[in-house]
Amino acid sequence: MKSELLPMHAHFSVFTKNQKMSQKSKTPRPGRFWRRLARVFGGVVLVLLIVVLMIFSRMSFRTSDADVNKYFSERKIPVQIIHQELEGRSLRWLQTGDRDSRRLVVFVHGAPGSSDNFHQFLADSTLLSQACLVSIDRYGYGYSDYGKAEISIARQADLVKYVADQYPAADTVVLVGHSYGGPIIAKCVVQHPERISAIVMLAPVNDPDTEPVFWFARFTKWRLTRWLLSGGINVSGDEKLSHVAELRNMTGDWGRLQIPVVHIHGSKDWMAPRANVDFSRKLIPANYLSTVELPKASHFIPWSDYGVVKEELLRVLVRK
Repeated sequence: MKSELLPMHAHFSVFTKNQKMSQKSKTPRPGRFWRRLARVFGGVVLVLLIVVLMIFSRMSFRTSDADVNKYFSERKIPVQIIHQELEGRSLRWLQTGDRDSRRLVVFVHGAPGSSDNFHQFLADSTLLSQACLVSIDRYGYGYSDYGKAEISIARQADLVKYVADQYPAADTVVLVGHSYGGPIIAKCVVQHPERISAIVMLAPVNDPDTEPVFWFARFTKWRLTRWLLSGGINVSGDEKLSHVAELRNMTGDWGRLQIPVVHIHGSKDWMAPRANVDFSRKLIPANYLSTVELPKASHFIPWSDYGVVKEELLRVLVRK
């Protein structure tokens, strides 16, 4: 057979075309690069999110009875751990000091938290010389119906009153509330003014217009992520997402406070903005309100500024 040969210029043309196609295929496309980068970045974010959720799943924010006993026995302080059932819900609180004392201090933690937030106060010999000391696991936290939120501030306030009533010898009852515990103890005064003598609010979140909602609270809304979180975190998220509405319902209550109110706040607090101090000064009667601003303090006043809190608490107790 007679072979068919292509002209030389045709061979050259085919070679040049193939070479250009090869070079073109080797040249990275900008769009493809950014898509790859986005996938890598998304993968890293997903891994970090899973790690954070795993950490949150292990943060129960509570201390067992055994560990409570260990803490106080190491300090040679007798402690009573009270478990009761109230309206079908489990309830736990801690008590140190003489239950028949005429002075009672009840500590109410924030969100998340538990009665262990005030262990140091309950073990303080000076405070114990002045009053019986009680710290409550609020509903949903610690060992009070753990994992089941009570979003009503009014019902939380009733819980505080119930615990205070278990000490009938006390004719002076002082409530101390940290963060979300602040509006709860204020509501307790409004609902039961005859029982409460004074309140001390530590970094309270009282102002609905400046109430921050943190990113992790969103994960408590979705079934896909809720099951990954601990009971304490879920309850905290449930409270946080309903907090603004609950605080708005309290707007008219602050002016009804007619007992000594101490408001201690840190200037560097980003979890409960300083605007809460202005809120208290605006709505709480000035003849009952005393404010203490700490320039270097953040939200964790019960731990970072223990001495200041103790001093103010003792001042209130002595005054009463």
